[in-house]
Amino acid sequence: MGLEQGLGIIVFFALGAIVGYAAEFIPRLLIKSKKTAEKMMPFESGEDPVGTSRVRFRIQYYIFAVAFVTFDVVAAIAIPWAVGWNLIVWTPLLVLFGSMLLVIGYYAAKGELEWL
Repeated sequence: MGLEQGLGIIVFFALGAIVGYAAEFIPRLLIKSKKTAEKMMPFESGEDPVGTSRVRFRIQYYIFAVAFVTFDVVAAIAIPWAVGWNLIVWTPLLVLFGSMLLVIGYYAAKGELEWL
């Protein structure tokens, strides 16, 4: 890695840090905040927080989320890998879609996608 590339990376991170800190602290300097009792109350998406916070969720939502994350990770790894190795042909895409179809078929066979 040459000096120019290293300097570019350092400048990129420095500008990112400057923009991040500026976005955080400039509004604090420009706006006066008045703390009222209503602003200090807990807020739950427009609803008053009553009752317990422990709610039972159906396991199917988690299974769907895991399948979605799996497909995202496969796509995030397979596509740059194919570009880097100049393998932009049908084989990696067929493997990707085939693995996705296998997972969906597995979940469908178990009956986990009935709620959709």
